[in-house]
Amino acid sequence: MKNNFKKIGFLYFFVVLVQIILINVSMADEIYKGMLVVDKGGEYELDDKQYVKLVIDKDSVKSLRIHINASDKDLTFSSCNILPNDGSNFTKWFSIECRKLKSFDNKTFSYDYFLIGAYAGISPKITPSYSMYEKIKEISSLLGLKVPSRTFVIYADRKPIYEFFCYPENTEIRKRKDKD
Repeated sequence: MKNNFKKIGFLYFFVVLVQIILINVSMADEIYKGMLVVDKGGEYELDDKQYVKLVIDKDSVKSLRIHINASDKDLTFSSCNILPNDGSNFTKWFSIECRKLKSFDNKTFSYDYFLIGAYAGISPKITPSYSMYEKIKEISSLLGLKVPSRTFVIYADRKPIYEFFCYPENTEIRKRKDKD
């Protein structure tokens, strides 16, 4: 009987320890979902059928999933690195750069030709001191959204082709009518 209590006590301790570890790991990760913002000549639309999902821990990208119509599979980048601030516009806009586009499942995929050589930037957390804050706030307002927490932009041939407004997962992104 005493051995059973020891086993139950050890099992209980082990379960609690695992839960604490999982809570600490998940609290460190920032999980975002971003929806595509489509610019139609100054008119903006949100396309939530095309999206990104990001998991970031202290500016380290742990997971990146891109779902766009230009590919027959979900995509990712095999390399995402913190950008050194070299004074360029790109490093003013983004804190992380991603390169080497590939399929999310590491299997053969096809995509539209304009994605050849694509790379991406992930903004730092967006605050009023962020260089593009006012423009992003304006576009967000036109879409009836809160200012995003981050942006994710895919470039090809040195031009932005996809821009996603990213919000923490499971948060309300629409602005309330009575709030700014």
